[in-house]
Amino acid sequence: MTSDVNNIQLGACAVNFGPNDLGYTKGGVEVSIATTTYKINVDQFGETEVNEYITGRTASVKCPLAETSLDRFLIMFPGSAIITDATVSTKKKLNGVVGSGISLRTLADILKLHPKNIVSTDKSQDFTLPIASAKGDVQFAFKHNEERVYNVEFMGYPDLTTGLLFVIGDTTATP
Repeated sequence: MTSDVNNIQLGACAVNFGPNDLGYTKGGVEVSIATTTYKINVDQFGETEVNEYITGRTASVKCPLAETSLDRFLIMFPGSAIITDATVSTKKKLNGVVGSGISLRTLADILKLHPKNIVSTDKSQDFTLPIASAKGDVQFAFKHNEERVYNVEFMGYPDLTTGLLFVIGDTTATP
């Protein structure tokens, strides 16, 4: 494998959850993939591990969303609902519920990150969680000298048939 400076990439990404463009971000979208392992030790080698097995893997995406929108809040808070006033249709609110017992998997959709500096038809650097849901953990602050940013975390869940957790590159590539 030859080194190539063209493989070094910079830039923001577009964030899509299902058919929804989640809009502008501020502070950088972060992908986290964590692997847990079990280390094998035997008496003959003392504390030295002789092998290690993968016991699990998780994938998550933290999105600092910069746009204030009830439709985006609906995605951020699983189980919530937008209520439109019966008389004045422009009057709306989002009702957030406790959510105890709501399956995040049943509310999941595809989360796709696409670098903004690459044409939309080039999917070679996309990052996709095929089954993802917002956990409902959101942090934001009202500050007089900064944009309001909604920090949302999406968790990826494995395909129960194939075990697929995430895809880097074009999801339409077939073997």
